[in-house]
Amino acid sequence: MTVSELYESVARLGFETGLEDSTSFFYASNRAILEVNRIRPATSTYVIHHRPLRNALASDFSAIEKTDELVFESENVRAYYFECDGNGIVYVESYDESAEKWILISAIPLIAERTAVSSFAPYRGLIRKDGAFVTGRIRLRFSGEYLYSVRSVALYRELYSDRTEDIPAYERYTRYDLSALCPDFLSLSAPPRTEDDHYMLPGCWYDVENNRVILLPHDGKGVYKILYHRMPKPLVYTDDPLEDQTAIDLDEELCALLPLLVAGYLWMDDEPEKAQYYMSLYRDRAMMLEMRHRESAPVTVRSVNDW
Repeated sequence: MTVSELYESVARLGFETGLEDSTSFFYASNRAILEVNRIRPATSTYVIHHRPLRNALASDFSAIEKTDELVFESENVRAYYFECDGNGIVYVESYDESAEKWILISAIPLIAERTAVSSFAPYRGLIRKDGAFVTGRIRLRFSGEYLYSVRSVALYRELYSDRTEDIPAYERYTRYDLSALCPDFLSLSAPPRTEDDHYMLPGCWYDVENNRVILLPHDGKGVYKILYHRMPKPLVYTDDPLEDQTAIDLDEELCALLPLLVAGYLWMDDEPEKAQYYMSLYRDRAMMLEMRHRESAPVTVRSVNDW
């Protein structure tokens, strides 16, 4: 159905060849499109290439309390990441084999915000001196006179770029906010699938927050397809809807319901009885369509062993 066809259908329901207010027609139509879409939501797919960087340290994500100095060391790393909840200092150092001593690359002050509850703040940086990456043995040495804790300490050999802001957090789960990644996102439609269309079992590999944020585990590298309910494209106002041949972003079966709902919205104030009549017709036909859709939907069963 095109905008022109919808406009003409709505006008005919009012026993007219046109409508007095084109602006109201577009407002009512966009509202109706969203409502009708709820019957059988349009879907789309977003592909996530989940590839967390490998940590060169054999450390986990747990917090470690600094009583004496804490040291984390590895070979040929180019960036660091950690989280700290207190005040102190961390020294980034490289080992000079010829002099047999550690050489300071940089000193990072650790400054905690003054709040009632302590919280971890992230720190990240590139390990460079005079503009070049430092090679050989590298260590992070946490020091200072106060008690604090560090967690999620990582040293990375591989990087996504030479920008500090692209150094990823070292965390159990990476959060992918679909509402930020997909401008037309409404809600998640199904569990994530791997590239070979294998559904991930709920509670085993991933988690979901607020029905919009997918959490993928650090050790679950791979390509994942996320099926989500999307928002239909809204109609854009034109001066002459009768000449507008833009296709409405719904399938034809759903489009058939639009004239009744748009008419109900348009005449709600001026002719409430007529509006209620068309709204009643819309609800009856929408219910029939929903029942038909449920009856035709396949029933699938998947065991915990994935068969």
